[in-house]
Amino acid sequence: MDIFLSSTTFRDTLRQRRDCATTTLTRSGLLGIVQTGRVWATDIRFLNDPSEGSYLPERLLSIMGSKSGGVTKTEQAIVDGIRAALQKPRWDHSTFCVSLSRNGDLLSQWRGYGSFGKGYAVGMELRPHPQLAQYYDVFYGDDGLRELATDLLDLFLESFQKWKDDLYDDLASTLSVVAKSFKAESYSEEQESRLVCNSSSDDDARFKRELPLNFRATGSDIVPYISMSHGILRNEGEEPRLPIKRIIIGPSVDFDRNFSSVTALLKANSYEDVEIVPSAIPFRP
Repeated sequence: MDIFLSSTTFRDTLRQRRDCATTTLTRSGLLGIVQTGRVWATDIRFLNDPSEGSYLPERLLSIMGSKSGGVTKTEQAIVDGIRAALQKPRWDHSTFCVSLSRNGDLLSQWRGYGSFGKGYAVGMELRPHPQLAQYYDVFYGDDGLRELATDLLDLFLESFQKWKDDLYDDLASTLSVVAKSFKAESYSEEQESRLVCNSSSDDDARFKRELPLNFRATGSDIVPYISMSHGILRNEGEEPRLPIKRIIIGPSVDFDRNFSSVTALLKANSYEDVEIVPSAIPFRP
């Protein structure tokens, strides 16, 4: 069953962006992405937001179930069926995410991810190959969700009689995909954009070079991640490169001393025309 949604919020969510987005890194992180030409996409189950991937479905189903004037038996059956399908999904894929910010010089990012200002922020103009990943802005809070919930419930009702045998799994799968672009309002300061990649055991083997699965130890967890290139590698010996446009040197880093070394690092890895600037934030850790 193909599901086409007319909601403005939904369409905007699936709109691919062309803006420059920034990832804030430690010193070793900067070396890693420049020298390998790859970014690390982490399994979303291991990101710092415990509601990652579940915020949108839970809010939408809650809004649907509390519709003004009450819900019919069919509407309640739809809500209950989708909730049950989300709890026991039949689809076989894992979702990986590279988190970036639309603000390249943000104090909370330096504190949380940039070694308390001793790191670097790398700005990239991302146009990933669509078979590798999609690039989206993140929406925060409930803004627009009531309209979206109303549109979805109406659509589900129209489809219920014809497609009810497959409806719950298909709708749950659709919501799980869209959910990667919605987060709770408390995370809005991050101004996040993200690269999202869905990977399954059935993926074409020719893409494994671009999306190799790896694991790292973080605290008590073994975290799956994908070392992601930006485009399809056409030749066996081809080296991946990222579309790096700007590097911001952290507020706690000596800019004059590190400017020349960062310039040399970029040149040694065939990066040209990259702007290198100091952070504008006065911050002493």
